[in-house]
Order: sequence, then C-alpha cells, then structure tokens
Amino acid sequence: MNTSEGVADLHLHTTASDGTCSVEERIRQSQELALEAIAITDHDTIADYFSQRVSNQNNLELITGVEVRADVLDTKVELLGYYVDPLDENLLNLLEKVRSYRRDRNRKIIDQLQMVSNLDRSYDEVRTNVKGILGRPHIANVLIDAGIVDSVGMAFEIYLGSDGEAFVPMKRVPAEEVIETIQDAGGVVSFAHPGRVRTDSIETILEELVADGLDAIEVPYPYDEAPSEGYADVTSEDASEFAEKYNLLTTGGSDCHGPNSGKYRIGEVRITSTQLEALRKRANEHRQL
Repeated sequence: MNTSEGVADLHLHTTASDGTCSVEERIRQSQELALEAIAITDHDTIADYFSQRVSNQNNLELITGVEVRADVLDTKVELLGYYVDPLDENLLNLLEKVRSYRRDRNRKIIDQLQMVSNLDRSYDEVRTNVKGILGRPHIANVLIDAGIVDSVGMAFEIYLGSDGEAFVPMKRVPAEEVIETIQDAGGVVSFAHPGRVRTDSIETILEELVADGLDAIEVPYPYDEAPSEGYADVTSEDASEFAEKYNLLTTGGSDCHGPNSGKYRIGEVRITSTQLEALRKRANEHRQL
C-alpha cells in the first residue's frame, strides 16, 4: 500500500488484548518508521500504560484508543474510539460489561470443546496462560497444543468459526450506547473495517450507525481484493465513497497484531496529516459539549 503521504497508523493492537507487542514496543517501532502518530486500539480494553487522551513520545503522538464490539440491527460491528479519556468511569464500565460478555462466551466455548473435542483443559487453565484478553485465537492455539488440530485455520473451521461445533454467539452492547459513551469520554468514533462485517446490506448498517451519531469510517485498511464468503464486499474505494456520501471523517490503519500475526505490519497502512487534524478537531468539539 502507498504510504508516501501517510503519517499515522491508527489501528494497532498490543498485549493488552490479542496483540503480541507491548505499548513500549509499538512506540519504538513507530519511531523507527518515522511515523508522526499512532493509536493503540485494543479490543474492549485500554492498556494500563495510558493515563491521558494523548501524549508526546519523542515527537510521536500517542493516541489513546479502543476497539469495541457492538451490535447494530442484529449484526456484529466493531467501533474504534480515538482520543478517549482512559479514566472516564462510564467508558471503563462499558468496557468491563463487554469483557464480561466475552468471558461468559469463552467459558461456554471451553465447556463445549470438552464435549466435542475431548479437550482436557478447564477455562481457568486456558485463561492463566493468556496475558491479555482471552479470545478465540488463543483457544485455537490451545487446541493445537493439545494435538486436536494442526492449525488455527483448522480450529476455526471445525470448532470455533460460526459454523463450528463449539461456536457460541456473544452478547453485544448496542452500537448507539457504544458511540454515545465514547463521545461522552471525549472520543471520536469510527466504523472499523466495513469490509469485515458479515452482512449483505452494509449500507443499511452504515445508515443506522450514522443515525446513532457515527463520526468516521475506516478507509485505508488492508482489505482483501475479494471478500470472504458472507462478508460485505467493501474496498477502500467503496469506504471512501461512503465517507463522502454520509459526510464522515476518515480513519485508517494496519490492524497490526504483531510481526507474526499474518496481517499487515505496523505503518503499512496510514492516513495523512490532514485526516489526522480533522480527527483532533472533532475530538475537541466532543469535549466542549
């Protein structure tokens, strides 16, 4: 992807959720790439590292962010929050509620795996070996370690995917509540990777999010050239057209989880300084309300 004009990668994960790099490692990597800004957007949590909305790390703008799973029209979406107050009580309560839904689901998945795959490990045993937030990729690795499957892909195909023998749907918070809470915490809300949503009516989903107060949509993103089966057929060009049509700001980033995650590396997807300044301005507007 062309990064010649880009200065910021606003979609990065760390060990606080399902990434393999610490916040400190992300800062170092970004400085080596001469990025001007990054956002740490861990799933449903904010790393303990953060105590303010934004900080300067040797000329690197470090933005406090988060990625929250939400529900709109009975469809799972993920919403990115930027420039949030990491100490905001209502936001922290919301994230804890989402994490409790995830814990409940994971317990049920482990129970189901014990029945259908002869997994001999308890939820507590699985959880103990995970530093951040336990998710299905971690459970897939447990299945590999137990000799039940040969790969993460096989684990999802047979057990953990939506058609798998141990699949358990997860309860979700309404998108309207997520958007309101992030904005009340001074943040800007962006619709993450619309091409990663399981729907055949993505614009209907987007219209509902816009009605709920959505600020932005993720445009530069490592979308596949062809959508996976069941997912919305949305390219970066499509997302850009949605932004213009619905008067949305634009965000973008690599969604990097670590050097060995199989996804794009940090800094390979970027937004421009003009896009970044528009997000700063919107965040300031939310804080003044």
